[in-house]
Amino acid sequence: MIEIDLTKEISRRQVLQRLGLGGAMLSLPGLLAACGGDDSSSSSTTGGLSKGSSAEIDSVTWTLSSAPPTLDLSTGFTLSALLAIITSLEGTMTVDDQLRLKPLLATAFRQPDPTTYVYTVRRGVRYWDGTLMTPEDVAYSFARHADPDAGSQLGGYFGDFESVKVTGEDEVTIKMKQPDPIFPFAVPTLAFVLPQKFVERQGRQLGVAGGSTVNTMGTGPYIITSFDDTELTLERNDDYWGDKPPVRAAKLKFISNPQTSLLAIRSGESDGMFDLPDVGGKSWDRLPSARAVYAPGMWVDMLAFNVEAEPWNDVHVRRAVAHALDRDGYVKAFLGGHARAAAAIVAPEQWAAVASSDEVDALYARIPQYEYDLDAARRELAQSRYPDGFTASVQYPNDEPAVGRALVSLSEALKQIGVTLDVREVTHDKWNADWHAHKDLGLTYMSFGPDAADPVNYVALVYPSKNATENSFNVANFRSTEVDDLLDKQANSTDKRERADAIGQILEISGEDLPYLPLWWKDTGMAINDRITYPGFNTLYYLQNWLALLRSTA
Repeated sequence: MIEIDLTKEISRRQVLQRLGLGGAMLSLPGLLAACGGDDSSSSSTTGGLSKGSSAEIDSVTWTLSSAPPTLDLSTGFTLSALLAIITSLEGTMTVDDQLRLKPLLATAFRQPDPTTYVYTVRRGVRYWDGTLMTPEDVAYSFARHADPDAGSQLGGYFGDFESVKVTGEDEVTIKMKQPDPIFPFAVPTLAFVLPQKFVERQGRQLGVAGGSTVNTMGTGPYIITSFDDTELTLERNDDYWGDKPPVRAAKLKFISNPQTSLLAIRSGESDGMFDLPDVGGKSWDRLPSARAVYAPGMWVDMLAFNVEAEPWNDVHVRRAVAHALDRDGYVKAFLGGHARAAAAIVAPEQWAAVASSDEVDALYARIPQYEYDLDAARRELAQSRYPDGFTASVQYPNDEPAVGRALVSLSEALKQIGVTLDVREVTHDKWNADWHAHKDLGLTYMSFGPDAADPVNYVALVYPSKNATENSFNVANFRSTEVDDLLDKQANSTDKRERADAIGQILEISGEDLPYLPLWWKDTGMAINDRITYPGFNTLYYLQNWLALLRSTA
């Protein structure tokens, strides 16, 4: 029986920084940087993707923007690694097209109390080499990341673990030290199940690139046949326990240069890629024999005001800036329309786990909004302690040109009400290091991407008083006993309505006090050849076996 007791704390922040999910876009190269666009764009949304046919596809070539450092997330937790691995390895759960959890290597999942998770393990599943998967393998695959001495890069998701045990013939039970609403999404979808004996035999060679020697083992519908620093090849697993996917073989090519990636798509050398650089730019319009498609995104760009420092400690100053912000104009001019003006830091799609669309609409109707209105901005400033204006600065990373253009436009609007805003372009590393240092905070640009379709994903990062510290995400230094109590309430509840109400109240308070000013929810872009389609493409594509979901348009 596998059993491990855990006492050491590991910060989820370390995990989020590596992948860029739930954190401030720390490792997704060029993601959604945009140039100006107009209404003549021919790019489409996912509404234009057909369901395709069941016809088999001989082969697919797909571009990844960087080479995976390894095929073991415990030692190389990056987006490129996840996109490669998820084609072939499986966790106990996955995500459907509506961003809801569904069983994969588990047949059922239940949560008898806020700190207990029970998985019924699927019977009869075999690894590529024919070895039978066991509940002990499932428990081990959780435990190897949870053990603080192992140093797994997924360890932050396991910081609240107390134990993991095989508790029945086909059952694995996880106990937590305290409730964690993100856990059901992150852990069972990212902790891929591996055979314990294989992992122990591979040791440090697990997942390491070795050409035709593949140092990993999975249960998925594709078998990895080669892996080096230029490409990864796959063949369909005809002995797969589940439905057979249409694509017979695939090649994942690693191309870091955005222009080279674009040329590969245009020439047909590559059938597709995620994470389009220069989203909204005309380079992705009217691709020959291919198209750019977009899914409504849960990424949010926002501004954080340091509410403990002048002049941002005055709520009327914060509201004046909000009224000077032309969200709709920025989305159209600088993101090519591939975003939506944000009403809160949480996008509507991120409520899939706890509320219906009608309930979300009603909740958002209660959140205070600040329309673009320079007269209203002047009135707010006149009520502040700085009626004659002030000078401030904000910096943005040089790999986000659309953000820079929007901030320059904001500075021009603020100039009309007597406020001087110095917009500074810095390197990505400097921008990242400065806000992590939590020193000399004033006005800060931040960007967050989802690791779960749960509305507390970002909320639990930027609002807790305890996170107003170095190397954490509350860069607004926002401290509210009421908000902290609401965070505890939703974390300790398994009732969806109760959780939604608590999180909604937090967003209402935030809308009133404005420690954070949401800019837009960015769409997720993909380029895909006309001969194939990806029905159900969504913003959490990296938590799905995207290769198995491709279909022929013939």
